Amino acid sequence: MPIARFSFLLCLILAVPVQAEIYKYVDENGQVTFTDVYRKGAKRIELPGAPAPLPNRDKAPRRASYNPSPADFPRIDASTQKRRDDIRRQVLQDEISGERRNADDARRQLALGERLQPGERATDATYLNRVKKLRASVQQHEQNVASIQRELANLK
Repeated sequence: MPIARFSFLLCLILAVPVQAEIYKYVDENGQVTFTDVYRKGAKRIELPGAPAPLPNRDKAPRRASYNPSPADFPRIDASTQKRRDDIRRQVLQDEISGERRNADDARRQLALGERLQPGERATDATYLNRVKKLRASVQQHEQNVASIQRELANLK
């Protein structure tokens, strides 16, 4: 392998940008959560240009300490970094638009679920349980949107 090609590959590997990780968590009820905080059982979302995942996903990832790069550390060119950031931004925007649609749908389901069925009372356990689950679904989708918005805000 020529030295130039090897150097280029080394630059790509070593000059990966520092960024927060995004995790997708599906609970026992099938509710999907996107967050930047690791939960047991969560799957890390792979973004193009993102750092490689940690070898053991059952443990919470450690935050990297700040170590300034030496002067001779290989740098990635601005256009490559911009392309990577643009791809990451697009992935996050696609995720947030889908999650907003899910939140809107959950709100519609809540509005329908809050209606009393014939012969049903607002104090019935089935009614209260149904409304509780629907509200939890709305809240979960709103938290997902907020998490993705934080990630978008962290982009340059």
